[in-house]
Amino acid sequence: VENYRGLMKSWTKYIENSMKIITDENSTPEEVKEREGEFFEFMRAQQDYWGFNNFYFISDKNNELNDHSDEIFVNPVETYSLFDKNENDTYGKPVTLKFRRTLSELIKADEGGVVGVREGGGDQFMLFAVRADGKTTDTPTTYTYKGNYGEFRYFAIGLSFTSEALMKALAIELFGNNGVCFIALKDGNVLLQTSLNHQIRDNLNDFLNKDNAKVSYKDIEEMQREWTEDKDGTALIYLKDSDTEYYLTYKPVGFAGWMFVGFVPSSIVDGGMSRFRLFTIVVMGAVFVVIAAVVAVMLILNSRRKVKEREVEIKSRENLLDLLTMNTNDIFVLFSPENFKAEYVSSNISKVIGLDLETVKADVRNLLLAAVNTHTPFTTEGLKSLPVGKTWDTDIELHHITKDESYWFQLTLFHSLYNGKDRCIMMFSDRTKERKLNENLKDALEIAKSANDAKSNFLSNMSHDIRTPMNAILGFATLLAKDADKPDKVREYIRKISFSGNHLLSLINDILDMSKIESGKTTLNIEEFGFPEFLEELYSIIVPQANAKKHNFNVYTKGLLPERVLGDRLRLNQVLLNLLSNAVKYTPAGGNIELTVESLDKTVHNHTHLRISVKDNGIGMSEQFVKEIFDPFAREVNVHTKGIQGTGLGMAIAKNIVNLMGGTLSVESEEGKGSTFNLEIELAIARHAQSDDKDFWLNHNVTRVLVVDDEEDICTGVQELMADTGVEVYYALGGRQAVQMVSEAFDENKGYNIVLLDWKMPDMDGIETAKHIRKKVGNDVPIMVLTSYSFDEIEEEAKDAGINLFLPKPFFISNFRNAIEKLSDGETKEFKNIPGSVSIKGLKVLAAEDNEINA
Repeated sequence: VENYRGLMKSWTKYIENSMKIITDENSTPEEVKEREGEFFEFMRAQQDYWGFNNFYFISDKNNELNDHSDEIFVNPVETYSLFDKNENDTYGKPVTLKFRRTLSELIKADEGGVVGVREGGGDQFMLFAVRADGKTTDTPTTYTYKGNYGEFRYFAIGLSFTSEALMKALAIELFGNNGVCFIALKDGNVLLQTSLNHQIRDNLNDFLNKDNAKVSYKDIEEMQREWTEDKDGTALIYLKDSDTEYYLTYKPVGFAGWMFVGFVPSSIVDGGMSRFRLFTIVVMGAVFVVIAAVVAVMLILNSRRKVKEREVEIKSRENLLDLLTMNTNDIFVLFSPENFKAEYVSSNISKVIGLDLETVKADVRNLLLAAVNTHTPFTTEGLKSLPVGKTWDTDIELHHITKDESYWFQLTLFHSLYNGKDRCIMMFSDRTKERKLNENLKDALEIAKSANDAKSNFLSNMSHDIRTPMNAILGFATLLAKDADKPDKVREYIRKISFSGNHLLSLINDILDMSKIESGKTTLNIEEFGFPEFLEELYSIIVPQANAKKHNFNVYTKGLLPERVLGDRLRLNQVLLNLLSNAVKYTPAGGNIELTVESLDKTVHNHTHLRISVKDNGIGMSEQFVKEIFDPFAREVNVHTKGIQGTGLGMAIAKNIVNLMGGTLSVESEEGKGSTFNLEIELAIARHAQSDDKDFWLNHNVTRVLVVDDEEDICTGVQELMADTGVEVYYALGGRQAVQMVSEAFDENKGYNIVLLDWKMPDMDGIETAKHIRKKVGNDVPIMVLTSYSFDEIEEEAKDAGINLFLPKPFFISNFRNAIEKLSDGETKEFKNIPGSVSIKGLKVLAAEDNEINA
């Protein structure tokens, strides 16, 4: 019984920690449910092992003595029964118990148990209770609130045993079912009995004092006095109502005022004795024999109990260690240095490193099979050389043998003596988080040093880059003063001053942009703008640069692109101009540059998801520089980049702007094979595109369109953009095929309403194709030219071929609609990339400027 109470005290810390997690406001419902389940399974396992009937949380309410009833059980206590089923067919519900004595007195005295019943009736049971913190109270009526289980407040915990369960747990057996044992208090109150066939009811004194009991060899008062004085003894009792004679033996248990009392029928003891041996002296001898037998039995049982207690103690210690390691990666091992067999291995070893528990128990050196690096094997001599009571530490990395997971541990070895034998304790303490934190701090320090070095290098480089245009400006200013009367030289000097000034301004702008980004002061100006116009503007800026280096510059569109969007047009323009200018700058003459705008699947309602790619076949980048290209002040210096000016800030600025917009910017590159930059961004759609209005196309008699281009991506792109308009779009990949398709459609009376022609095609260009189409269908079918070239260069030739209008690449529905409307209105003027000159003659201008030179 003392071991049961000690067991409950050993649970208190675990229960307290569990209840903290269950009642913590910061615990998630999943964590609370998981911990409640763990706690219930733990208590269920203890119930199966120890054999108690129920576990209770005991309230601090209604624990006072109630003297207002004649009932035996007059002391009510509110409890929460863990193993009772509730209305939802799950476990746990409040239950009121009643006891003969106040439960608080027993808890305060920290002794024994108390007999009780459930309110409303039922079998009696024995309850052992301790305070939830394992201590005793200061006074019988002083309680300390300890915690909550759900909404139930408790200050103590308890285990209950029915008589049958307690006798089974205590392994008491007395002459089969013929004898009966009692545990009683000194006043005769019965706490429990081994057999319900012998109804002594509630008090032995009351029972023996009745007329139906006759005690031989001593009177009842003497026997009761010996009980109160904790003395043992034996008597012969005759029960009139059962006409049976019993031997009675009594002995103090040794704690809590308990008395062990046994009744055995004399006929069972005397058995096969002859009549002449029934004389008094023989009977007394038999009594002593019985007493000796009972003592012998008790000694044997006590020996067995001690062995069982030892086993339970070891098992409980292992269970507690398993509970401690259940939710951690720490591993504990107890083993012999002689044969390396483990007496204990924490059960989480399979989860942490994937090794089988029995494999490690057979030989703890198998733990080293999970070591990432070769580890010096343990030896008996080495382990025994470690002084007793001393520890040895080292760091070791273990890898899960079936998963791609590694952990860093601090391995601690402790040499001790256990029952006079050498034992070693090995603890693996998880240090993975600390290791990663140190590595992250080291990386952060390296990054900070690199950034500082980069800034120092930047200032060193910029001192040259800034002085160079400044020297040019000052130098040419001096030459202007000298050659002021020579107009040709003056114009040349001014041109070079402007070039140097613009270069110096771009350097300063980059520096200021980077400074704003690093200080977190960069903001976006969100406004509505037309996406087709935005791409046309971008195209018109880059085409001259590409033409100057004789590059082939093409723009492609894929999917349904929006007409109007919300975003920061200037910042997006800045990013794409940076990418395209770099493509022109780092691609040798005669290269290919592509700008591709693709519509991806939407991830946000009423937003368009775009991927904008800039691809070139230029000099490319090294694998190392690809990792650094978005770092501030990063520049790759090699024989190809020599002489190309730059600050190393452009890509860092672009990356930060894209991040600010909520997008991503990435690069793929290989030396000598070019680079591809991919920008993914989501922009809000300003309004529904006009292409959704199918009535427009029907009203203008546009139902069949033929697209002619030698690049199939452009043709399919037009098809995708026109997919929701109700217009049937066909395409041909060359002039000859186009002429054949137009001719066949015309002959079948299914002619095309409009023909869109590419200007430059390999087998038959746009002019030649247009002439052949006109010969077949006359002037009734409008022909428009899709081109990325200047309209001025081909205007006259196009008119002679019967071409009605020019459309700029890339194709957008809004531009196509505008062209159709102009045809309907009778306007056949082409669209100009560059507006005509405007005279400002006669205007009056006021300049407000605090700098006299600028004014």
